[in-house]
Amino acid sequence: MGAPTLLVSLSRANAYRGIGAAVAAAPHGAVIVVEPGRYDEQVVVRAKAVTIRAAVPGGPPVVVENGAAAPAVYCEDAQVVLQGLTLRTWSADSPATVSALRAALTVESCVVTGQAVNAVLCERGTAHLRMCDVSGMRRGVAFVDAGGTVENCRLWDLDEYAVLSKRDSRPTVRHCHVRDTDRGFDAFEGGGGTVEDCHFTGVRVGAVTAGGRSRPTVRRCRVTGGRGSGLVFGGSAGGLVEECELTDLEGCGIEVSGGAEPDVRRCRVEGVGRNGIWVSGARGTFSDCDVTASRLPAIAVVDGAAPLVRGGVLRGAREDALLVRAAAGRYTGVRIEDAGRYGVIVQGGDPVLADLTTGGGEAGVVLDGTVEADVRIEGATIRGATRCGIAAGGPGRLTASDVHVQDAPVGLVGADTISVTLTGAVFSGGTVGVTGAGRAALHLTGGTVTGTTGSGVLLREQSRLVLRNSTLRDCGGDGVQVETDAPVLVEGCEFVDVAGAAVRGGDRAQVSVIAAQRPEPAVGAAPGERARSGAEAGPAAGAAPRNVDVDAVLAELDGMIGLAAVKRDVRTLVQLIRVGEQRRRANLPVPPVSRHLVFAGSPGTGKTTVARIYGRLLAQLGVLAKGQVVEVARVDLVGEYLGSTSLKTAAAFERALGGVLFVDEAYALARTFGTNSDFGLEAIDTLVKLMEDHRDETVVIVAGYSEEMVRFLATNPGLASRFTKTIEFVDYAPDELLAIISALAGRHGYDLTAPTADALLDRLVEAARDPVFGNGRGARKLFNAMIERQAGRLADVAAPTAEQLRTLLPQDIPAAGD
Repeated sequence: MGAPTLLVSLSRANAYRGIGAAVAAAPHGAVIVVEPGRYDEQVVVRAKAVTIRAAVPGGPPVVVENGAAAPAVYCEDAQVVLQGLTLRTWSADSPATVSALRAALTVESCVVTGQAVNAVLCERGTAHLRMCDVSGMRRGVAFVDAGGTVENCRLWDLDEYAVLSKRDSRPTVRHCHVRDTDRGFDAFEGGGGTVEDCHFTGVRVGAVTAGGRSRPTVRRCRVTGGRGSGLVFGGSAGGLVEECELTDLEGCGIEVSGGAEPDVRRCRVEGVGRNGIWVSGARGTFSDCDVTASRLPAIAVVDGAAPLVRGGVLRGAREDALLVRAAAGRYTGVRIEDAGRYGVIVQGGDPVLADLTTGGGEAGVVLDGTVEADVRIEGATIRGATRCGIAAGGPGRLTASDVHVQDAPVGLVGADTISVTLTGAVFSGGTVGVTGAGRAALHLTGGTVTGTTGSGVLLREQSRLVLRNSTLRDCGGDGVQVETDAPVLVEGCEFVDVAGAAVRGGDRAQVSVIAAQRPEPAVGAAPGERARSGAEAGPAAGAAPRNVDVDAVLAELDGMIGLAAVKRDVRTLVQLIRVGEQRRRANLPVPPVSRHLVFAGSPGTGKTTVARIYGRLLAQLGVLAKGQVVEVARVDLVGEYLGSTSLKTAAAFERALGGVLFVDEAYALARTFGTNSDFGLEAIDTLVKLMEDHRDETVVIVAGYSEEMVRFLATNPGLASRFTKTIEFVDYAPDELLAIISALAGRHGYDLTAPTADALLDRLVEAARDPVFGNGRGARKLFNAMIERQAGRLADVAAPTAEQLRTLLPQDIPAAGD
């Protein structure tokens, strides 16, 4: 027998006049057929299964509406199917037009509208909407600790959101068209779910927004038009985004802020009014994402963010293609085409650029010098820049290897007090290969400058140069043109077909030229051949090189504020290595020296900076081939599925071959993080094996809080035996923090008055008691806050004097908590 059927009609005899009455009389599993008409009532279904459907699908409407402050349809502990109905509420105090509590609700081919807060509210149950039209309300479909689907629906003209996933909800939204709402799919307080094959238009905040601990999955969605952004992740949200298109938005394509960490893959952003991808204070992974014609930088990474960007094309940005401001991150395999200004601009922070390709624009890579930066480039090709290939200024450091700059007027410019270290760089074409200005320090090893119309290397003002084992070929001017009184060392270089002098200014007091060791020239060499080595311009070939670099690097370490014990430990290690080499030359046993280190201490105490100095020291001592420092954390080593962790760890270790692998917050590998808690231990096991396999090629430094690092070393028997040396980084004392701020002030042209210094010391004594202050990092933030407050103080001064612009006053110091 079929299910019992009940008829509801406003006119037919032997029929129920109201739907509620029919529901009350219906047995479990009944079908209630409703003829066209307007039914002004509330339908309540409790503890039974019923289907309520229109008698004529697609015919004259069946309207169920309620004017009271209650839903038009309310289901509790029931199984309810609604088909072909128009559902409406008239009270703004009603929580929903359709409300389901611990129920299994199905809504098919219905129109849901009215003045209620939500169109459909499902709590602790399931709701399935198919081929429905939801419009004209404050909110759309809300899942609270619930599941279900929203399929082939239209959700439009909504004030706040189309679909909400809250707390432990995991709905699936597919093949829907969402338009004219603040948020299309909103996940927060741990909500998740899947959004796929949907089209969003006219969003005012974001098509998909995620906050809190939410982890939505978004696939193959299109977002077009609207004042808002495409995808917005905040708080500690994560999730997976794949193959989405975000076009013609007034906001950003993708926004990530706070502690969010989404995994975004193969997305396309085009024609947005702000940034294609904007990351602030967050991490996240962005793989093979293309950004075209953004009004602001295609990718902007700011305020402590550290994303991983792999692949992708940044094309036709009106300004810069990639902006990094006071942030970090790793950017691998990114291709930049036709940026309106710069390919990459760094305004503070320590990003790593690997396998970068840029074409066009005014410059390929720029360190603008406004804030100290520490930038590493591990392979780059820069073509066709209209002003220069790389421009590095201000305080900070640029370390680069395997860089190729082609057809830029100037290959590289180092200015102000920047320190530039290049290995294996090639500069071809243009006017000048490398230019130094200000007090820049340039270190070039194993490079090539070729085909310039002017000099290969030009040094001006007080710039310094160490040029080793490099080739300068086909230069229209001099090989090296020295116009500086600062130290210059040219060692082991070859000059081929150089029109001018090999080294012009080689007779200056601080210029030293040490020729390359070369075989005797072949019999019959042309007597008019141009200079082919540095022998014509300096001492005899084979002169002993000077061991100045180790002492220079140690001097840099000594120049850091505080860290007395750290400096002593590093110097002791250097002395042990030097003596070990001397004993080896004397055929004496070499005592074992543990090069792998534990850096233990709080954040902001200089661990990363000292690691970079240590890598350079080991390279200068010949212990390591290159000395580069590859910085990683748990997210860079631990995969998402079985077997991926060992691959990620091996890939990170491979990048560090010949240098230092610096594992920050290493103790996190031993912590439990949900379902992949064992993957961190897999990373540790892999790391131990790689350290053994490459014990003479790579140094590993693990860093973190002192107590956490003790527990970390106990997680694997191989760790303690390989990390036998721990260097403790103690917190900065208040007077040391004051010295850091004073140095920052002097570097940036500010003065601290005596009252300011006194007040600042009091503030630092207070801050040092705060466990989250952040030591040196906190001092830098405090300094930045002071110059911001000074700018606000001077905003109303029509023409401030130079002294006013330089002077920081006690009122510029923010109070605790500001």
